[in-house]
Amino acid sequence: MIAYRRQRGVALLVALLVVALAVMLIAALLDRGELALARTRNLLRAEQADAYAQGMDIYAATVLVAQVADGPDSHSSPWAMPMPPQEVPGGFISASMRDLNGCFNLNNLSGAYKAPWEAVFARLLTTLGIDPGLKNAIEDWLGTGADEQADRNDYLAQAVPYRPRHGPFAHVSELRLVRGVSGEVYARLAPHVCVLPPGTLINLNTASVPVLQSLAANITQAMAQKAWADGHAQYASVDDFMTMNHLPSSAVPQGLIDVHSTHFLARESITLDGVPFTFYSLIQRGGTAFSGTAVLARSRGSDDALTQAAPVTLPQNPF
Repeated sequence: MIAYRRQRGVALLVALLVVALAVMLIAALLDRGELALARTRNLLRAEQADAYAQGMDIYAATVLVAQVADGPDSHSSPWAMPMPPQEVPGGFISASMRDLNGCFNLNNLSGAYKAPWEAVFARLLTTLGIDPGLKNAIEDWLGTGADEQADRNDYLAQAVPYRPRHGPFAHVSELRLVRGVSGEVYARLAPHVCVLPPGTLINLNTASVPVLQSLAANITQAMAQKAWADGHAQYASVDDFMTMNHLPSSAVPQGLIDVHSTHFLARESITLDGVPFTFYSLIQRGGTAFSGTAVLARSRGSDDALTQAAPVTLPQNPF
């Protein structure tokens, strides 16, 4: 009898062990299945978000081309009106556009474009409370400094060595690699600079106060603030800007300013199944007649410094 009871106890333990193993196996299979399902869903949502972003690029390009007939670009132009959240299958989409001709193009400090822009950039750094010596570090990064080899050695001597680009900037965030650009300096400078093909002009209607103040040595902060007009400047021409702000025609060197824009940054915010996606598209409105558009670069991921230009109050209408 005792042996029989012992056998029953062992059988019960084996049965419990088998059940436990079965439960663990089923749980593992379910977990693996849920993980595979989540991966598939995330992949599909990412592709869906990318498709929505490309669609908004096409719509933005249509708006930009249509704007040409309306005259100069300003913060009152149709492209400047943010698109409020729109419901789409799976979530919501919204978008906004920023005129990049309203900021200083770092690549203008390279090549044949360097000479007239150096003084402007030095004044911009001073206006923002940044050491003007940073201009030399940026020119060294571009490969337009006095001693490229010595500059290269400085970067190779860092704790984590790397080489300077010695070519045009590819993205504003590349500034963080430049010697002397701390997080604080980047946060101050990034909203007022951009990275575009060399040779772009500054749009007087969309430039921020620091950028306007940097255009000439005799433009004070008060004058720049007035010219900015709370972000709603609408100058019909360069001469109109000079006249309204009581500046001589020679105050700003020729070939630096305009009231039309050629490059824009579209920010597309997409939320699908509660997951946010942020896309940026650099759009060029090309040709001397501004006919046609092209997407020069696209990136994914948010960078607040890219959109924190001088604050402008805009009506919430679709662009």
